[in-house]
Formats: sequence, structure tokens, C-alpha cells
Amino acid sequence: MKKLIYILYIFILSGCEKVIELETDFNDKRLVIDANISKHKDSINKKAFVKISETIPYFSNEESIVDNAVVSIEINQKIQVLNYDSQKKEYISDINFIDDNDEFVLNVKHNNNNYTSNSRLIKTPKIESVVFGERKSLNKDEVELKVTFTDPPEEGNYYLWKFGPKKSGKFDYLPALDKYINGNKFTFSFFIDKNEYLQNADYINIEINGITEDYFNYLNILTSQAGAQNGRPFSTSSSVIKGNVINDTNVENFPLGYFRVYEFDYFRLPKEDAPDGYFD
Repeated sequence: MKKLIYILYIFILSGCEKVIELETDFNDKRLVIDANISKHKDSINKKAFVKISETIPYFSNEESIVDNAVVSIEINQKIQVLNYDSQKKEYISDINFIDDNDEFVLNVKHNNNNYTSNSRLIKTPKIESVVFGERKSLNKDEVELKVTFTDPPEEGNYYLWKFGPKKSGKFDYLPALDKYINGNKFTFSFFIDKNEYLQNADYINIEINGITEDYFNYLNILTSQAGAQNGRPFSTSSSVIKGNVINDTNVENFPLGYFRVYEFDYFRLPKEDAPDGYFD
């Protein structure tokens, strides 16, 4: 995780997610369901994408993708089936016939087990600006980004910030909440590695997602565990985190992963916007 200059976002590790103790024997293989429905805050269309895999041995570097599941989303008694895309290795579908206040029900059938979860859309504010800052880091390869947005007046808003190079699909993640900034315009700093982000790219992606408090707590625990396991939170370990997807067929054989429905906004910061000599 990168460093914040303005320490006004508070990161809380305690929460509602329960840490389940498991045996370390890898015979205990579990399904991992990473399910999302997203929409840009200025669009009415939503896209569903679900990635399904199985837990892998600790020393394995290869994913165990599941491509034979039956995946669907139910909205107002209407069923939308998601088709598997072999190139993206995800089950995907556009969803265009729903209201923002609807409940979304995920259904996954695999190996005679039925997995379900439900969620509602979490909205997000707009990213107003992102600029290169002038603060220096102890690491000479790091440069400052200054991000500005206005938090809605409702208390208890939670966000997931994502920072990454152009079209890389790889991000640095920052879970955050509005405990001390509620209803205010706010600017915070985030440091990136200029070589990693801009060596082969001409702009930086900055994205904000609206998330629930439960997902915020889940991410903090997951990040803590991933750090202890060199970035592999779903490798075999002494404990794993139970998300919000359940196994209706066999409760004890619960899956890992999470189902969320969220609004997002993004900002693209061109490399050319940096001050002269910034990357010398």
C-alpha cells in the first residue's frame, strides 16, 4: 500500500467479517467467487463480471480458473445469465433493465453446489481533479498525486480508491471512509512509483468505487492477510476470510470472495501534465 500525506482517512481493521480457522491441509479446496456489478456514475447501464477460481497451494503461481459454472443475476424476478468469456476468463453480461434501488441476487451453480449472495448499488462521488504535487518522498522514484473530491453529507460513506498505469489491469488499492471529512471538499496525497506507472504509459488511471462498511472491513482484513502471505490471500493458510457469498447446498463448504454492486468514477492524468523536470 502506498503512503498518504494527509492522514484524515482512518483505516479500521475491526469489523463485522468473521475470520474462520481452517486446517492447513490443502485437501480443503474451496471456490473463490469475485462477483461485481458496476456502473459509471453518469451512465444508466451496468456491467456484470464474475471471476470464479479455486484455492491454490501456497507455492503455486498459477490460477485455477473455473469455466464450467452456471452464473446468473436475478433482479425483480428477472434472470440475466452471464456467459463465460475465455479471453477475459470471466462470466460477463450487460444489465440494462434495472433501477438503482433494486436488489441484486447472485446465483452460481457448480459441482452440485448452489452459491448465492445479494447486494444493492452503492453510489460514489465524482473525482473533481487529480494533479501532480510538489511534495518529495524519501524514495526518489516516487511522485505525488493530489486527488480532490467532495464527500456527500450522509454519514458513513466508504470508498475504494484504485491507482494504476494505463490499461494495465493492475492497481494499488486504498480503502477509505469519511469519518473526519463528512460532507466536505477534500484533497489527499498519494505517492506512486513513476517508473512502474509511467515508464510504458502516457497516463495514470485513478478510480473511486462506492463500497459498504462490511466490504471496507473485509478489504482491510484481506490486505493484512495478503501482506503476511506475500500477496496471495487465497493460498492455503492458517485462516481465511469468509465473504458475503454462501453455499445453500452445504453451509460448511462456503466459498471465498465477495459480491458487490457499485458506482464508480475515474480520472485519467496525462504524463504530459507533470511539471518540467518531474521525471528527470
